[in-house]
Amino acid sequence: MRTIIVCFGLLAVLVVGCSGTGEGTRMTSSREILNADEIAKTSALNAYDAVRMRRPEFLAPRTRRLPDATTRSAVRPVVYLNEVYHGDVESLRHILIREIKEIRYLDAEEATLMYGSDHVAGVINVTTKIN
Repeated sequence: MRTIIVCFGLLAVLVVGCSGTGEGTRMTSSREILNADEIAKTSALNAYDAVRMRRPEFLAPRTRRLPDATTRSAVRPVVYLNEVYHGDVESLRHILIREIKEIRYLDAEEATLMYGSDHVAGVINVTTKIN
């Protein structure tokens, strides 16, 4: 009986010790961020060209199932500038690279948690050096 209690005690310690809060546990991949140093190594003049050259997957359309459950629609990420809605991916053409600190892609789940619903293709968030 004592052995069973000790085993359950050890199991409880392991479970508590290995569990996280769920908050901030997701690791950010370098593929999700394009920083100013990396952008400077390109010939890009604007954010769109920098993303196209270094992280083209940010611009790729994602598919989603429409309400009738048989039709799929391709949607593209939306752009936020300093965490404020800026427009569609074409709006990246109006952001000069000399102003950029980093460009970060958030998938649909992260984008919905941060900015609300209707971000099924994710968000491209551009942070400027002076924001």
